[in-house]
Amino acid sequence: MRYITRNNWLFFWLVMVYPTNLVSISIVYNFRLAQITQQPIFEKTDDINHIIIALAFDQYRKKYTRSIHQNFLGALGSFIYDPRPYYFRTDFAVSHIKEKTKSKTTFSGAETDDILFTLGRNFKINEYASLTFAGLFGIPTHKVFRLQRIDVGYSQVGLGMQFDGLYQLHHRTGLVYGARYIYFVPRNALGKPNQKYTLTIGNVADLIIALKNNWNNHGFELGFTERFRFGAHITPSLPDFTKKTNYIRSTFYATYKYRFLIRTVQNRFLLNFSYGLDTNSKIFGNRYIITVWASWNVSF
Repeated sequence: MRYITRNNWLFFWLVMVYPTNLVSISIVYNFRLAQITQQPIFEKTDDINHIIIALAFDQYRKKYTRSIHQNFLGALGSFIYDPRPYYFRTDFAVSHIKEKTKSKTTFSGAETDDILFTLGRNFKINEYASLTFAGLFGIPTHKVFRLQRIDVGYSQVGLGMQFDGLYQLHHRTGLVYGARYIYFVPRNALGKPNQKYTLTIGNVADLIIALKNNWNNHGFELGFTERFRFGAHITPSLPDFTKKTNYIRSTFYATYKYRFLIRTVQNRFLLNFSYGLDTNSKIFGNRYIITVWASWNVSF
């Protein structure tokens, strides 16, 4: 007969108390959303270098284990200043969270996302190709809660770089591509019961590739993104923290675009649908992630 030692009980208690998944949601760090919304509405002119973006989103997640369902419903606001060849962008978001485990609500509340600043420069390679290089700086808006419950925002200072480009295959069709890397600075966090930790989600690397087509005032983009999150660490250690925080995520998306003028002001409406899943880990990750968002962009 086997006996449960004190250490075995401690391990069992930690597994039961701490969340089965430590992956928080962040809309401001969504590479796909940033790349699509920064594309010019009409042909760029020197006297139009400001863009305001208002976006509403709804995301639904189903975990691989324990019948966990999560819903995030919220809004994002962005401002872009684009004096060619440079550009500056800032993003802020807020979301309501609802989590259910086996049909029972385990958490419901609202929270702000991080604030993300982007500073970049555009390069015109030739008449067919262009590149943009940028630096990223993200700041948290609240404490780290993910050891206690699900939360919004990575809640750590983020430092990164990215590039994205466009290659014009035809006057209506273009190839969009990009990559970026972000490092998150370790930060103190409070667990249960009032245990203090120092943690980081580590690093995030994103890849994107897509085809876009424009006709008249309409546009359509079909693409794929891959995200790698790695290097998570916590002190003192917790069981499976790394497995619950690191992941590889694949996402397929489709975006419809419609541009129009209100008097002389350039406007664009975007409608996006995406389907994603975590290919690693299939114990703590998401079986599927369905996201719908709509945005209104105004250039002036």
